Amino acid sequence: MEGELKSLIKVWLSVIASLCYCYFISSKIPKGKLRFLSLSPIFYLFTILPLSLSTVLPTGITAFFITWLTNFKLLLFSFDLGPLSSHPPKSLPLFIFIACFPIKIKQEKTYPSYQKPLNPKNPQNPSFDLQKNPKLHLNLPTKAFLFVLLVMGINEHKQNLHPKAVMGIYCCLLYLLVDTVMGLCNNLVQATIGGIELELPSDEPYCSTSLQDFWGRRWNLMVSNILRDTVPRGR
Repeated sequence: MEGELKSLIKVWLSVIASLCYCYFISSKIPKGKLRFLSLSPIFYLFTILPLSLSTVLPTGITAFFITWLTNFKLLLFSFDLGPLSSHPPKSLPLFIFIACFPIKIKQEKTYPSYQKPLNPKNPQNPSFDLQKNPKLHLNLPTKAFLFVLLVMGINEHKQNLHPKAVMGIYCCLLYLLVDTVMGLCNNLVQATIGGIELELPSDEPYCSTSLQDFWGRRWNLMVSNILRDTVPRGR
């Protein structure tokens, strides 16, 4: 365990040093092929770094955040796109945080006036859309309670359940755990660092109205938002 902890520290120190190189060296190179070539060693390093770890959880977390998300963000950064590119440039700590974690900058939105949706058959009833599509949104305490309840239930009755039911419960546990942890971390980040927030991995997927709504708008949003920037835009 002690050796794994040392390996994990070395891995993340390597990540921080590499991102300092990206910030101070690669950012000074013009966008395009030259910047991409200057970042190529970092792509390779971030791909093999998780192999330095031996346990499942640190390896999986490092592979997801560094090998997958950070590499994609740096790839976009090569062409002056994505969350790492901004004018004026971000500070070094903010650059590292955004590169390593699913963080996005809050954007203030102003609206000239607030208008409630009207019922075309009854304009006096402004809550037409809300009544048409009622949805139940679970808050963090409810998700945490459901997680504990499912853990206790599956520990006591796993032998009496069908294997497919057990698999379904494990999927629900995974969703509740990730959403609860990310939600708590998001509240902590917003309370300590103003102007940024964590990008939640999902948006109430149990409220999906179709398969397209589930995959396109409510599930695995971190990856979807990163990949959206790689789609060529028409001019």
